[in-house]
Amino acid sequence: MRDFIFSLFLLILTSHIQAKVTTGIESPSSQRCAGRNVDKEKCCTNEEPCNEGEGDCENNDECEEDLVCGNNNCKVFGDVFHEKDDCCVKNSDTDKNNIINNITNKEFPLTKPNPGEISNVFSKIGVVFPLTEPFPGQRCSGRNYQGRRCCTPEQPCDEGEGDCDGPGDGGANDGHAGCQGDLECGSNNCMQFGIFYHEKDDCCQKPSLIATEKPTPIIFPGTPVEPPAGQRCTGRNYQGKRCCTPDQPCDEGEGDCDGPGDGGANDGHAGCKGDLECGSNNCMQFGIFYHEKDDCCQKPSLIATEKP
Repeated sequence: MRDFIFSLFLLILTSHIQAKVTTGIESPSSQRCAGRNVDKEKCCTNEEPCNEGEGDCENNDECEEDLVCGNNNCKVFGDVFHEKDDCCVKNSDTDKNNIINNITNKEFPLTKPNPGEISNVFSKIGVVFPLTEPFPGQRCSGRNYQGRRCCTPEQPCDEGEGDCDGPGDGGANDGHAGCQGDLECGSNNCMQFGIFYHEKDDCCQKPSLIATEKPTPIIFPGTPVEPPAGQRCTGRNYQGKRCCTPDQPCDEGEGDCDGPGDGGANDGHAGCKGDLECGSNNCMQFGIFYHEKDDCCQKPSLIATEKP
């Protein structure tokens, strides 16, 4: 008898908890689209776009005018949503801090992403770093979008924006002047902020995050220390970047050329003579006088086709 009463008690308690949970995730009666947990079919469409706080959307066209489709951000609008549902939000909220303030009606300090760490503030709207697409309204998002050197001393970038032209690029560069305040221009570091960046994009970040020590390059015996006499293109430490052009193509072992490995708009292999191809960060095999980021013309068989 005691076991029967105890089992009955557990049954009643479980039913009560389930009722509470079910009540807690019910969608408002005025809400048309409430995500994959509720809607059996796709709800936000081009023909019937969603209002603010509704989802799941796939792109901006599935949101009402002036709204954009967020990223894993629906949870802030209600527990009814799945953690991966994307909801429509105001297009004017392009600033990260404004998005947080408008959605939560609370004041938060402007917090920036740190590599390997997800900001507690950003997690409130479901933003996870690195991002797969540029943040709505982001001015500089790398060579795959705006091209190289979007960040300049005249229009410096915020943390996580690029491409900047910093000391790590060698030759004539902007130093850290292309970044706001005390931020510094990193080197090939943008993909920690977003996988939409090119692997060679340089982004502005906090000084403490920039490596000051570099591994010692491997130098093979017999590698020239100084440029050979009469060599026209000897890298950014001498002539600057992109000495090899389609109008004045380079011979084997000369650089810097602007090839496919640089991403964005480039010369392809036209900056190299004949059937030579433009490599990627490969010049130091021809001479230690080159910069580590210089790209040189070389025989096609020497160019790696796969990336790690």
